[in-house]
Amino acid sequence: MTAISTILSVVMLPLNLLLYTSIAYKGDNVVSQLDWKALFVALLLVISAIVLGIYASNRFKSKVFHRRANAMGNLAGIALIIFSATVTNTGDADSRIWSRDWTFYVAVVFPCLVGLLVANLIASTLGLKKPERV
Repeated sequence: MTAISTILSVVMLPLNLLLYTSIAYKGDNVVSQLDWKALFVALLLVISAIVLGIYASNRFKSKVFHRRANAMGNLAGIALIIFSATVTNTGDADSRIWSRDWTFYVAVVFPCLVGLLVANLIASTLGLKKPERV
């Protein structure tokens, strides 16, 4: 599911970005100022990592390798969260992540929770076992 959604992001992320920036910044020339090349390079880097991960998982059948790769992935995810929280809190006090109104946090969390709920409902409807649903 993650791999497929990431591959689809090559098309969907630029479309969403185009849609939301044109709606949010009507009349401004924000879309033309976006660095589309950097966006596609980042997407291709993520897709390359997924392909390499699938290849390594298929190539190396060792449970030890799988555990270590999983641990490295978890550490990388935690490091990314810490890095993102640190980088977004630079600049003036009004643009810092912790100075936002509560509606900002609800708007960020809501799609994630709805996605989890819908995915679990679909998995339950299809008869998957509980560990497979998540």
